[in-house]
Amino acid sequence: MIAVDDERLAPPLGLYVHIPWCVRKCPYCDFNSHHATDTLPERRYVAALLADLESELAVCGPRPVQTVFIGGGTPSLFGAEAIADLLEGIGRRIPLAQDAEITLEANPGTAEAGKFAGFRAAGVNRLSIGIQSFQDRQLAALGRIHDRRRPWPPLKWPRRPVLSISTWI
Repeated sequence: MIAVDDERLAPPLGLYVHIPWCVRKCPYCDFNSHHATDTLPERRYVAALLADLESELAVCGPRPVQTVFIGGGTPSLFGAEAIADLLEGIGRRIPLAQDAEITLEANPGTAEAGKFAGFRAAGVNRLSIGIQSFQDRQLAALGRIHDRRRPWPPLKWPRRPVLSISTWI
């Protein structure tokens, strides 16, 4: 670790949180991800993530977290309560910038307006939706659980549950 005496010179701090479960493991995916069972160990996993963060706090210094990216897997398979517990636990251990960007990765095949409203209430202010393609044949070859029409519902919800939505192909 390189010590920075003047915290104004320290680089911004971002936090990546990995939630490794998916509805189905895509054949192209090299990430640590696993097929989700009926019951995910949400509480136990959040506790383990927070314990891991706790063990690394010394390297963070006094800097507030500017960005949190909750990726995976499909982190939106977790309930809003688990995401709230995670974000509250992070905030109790290390300061979150008042304008921190908190992103939750989602799969278009699992998008539910009510669930995303819960994520918004938990503190998520950006969704990252993995579309991969707009061609049904390519989506099938990639093992995706949605078709070309499915990515758009989050963009059509009358009251968007988050402040920002990004998509990636």
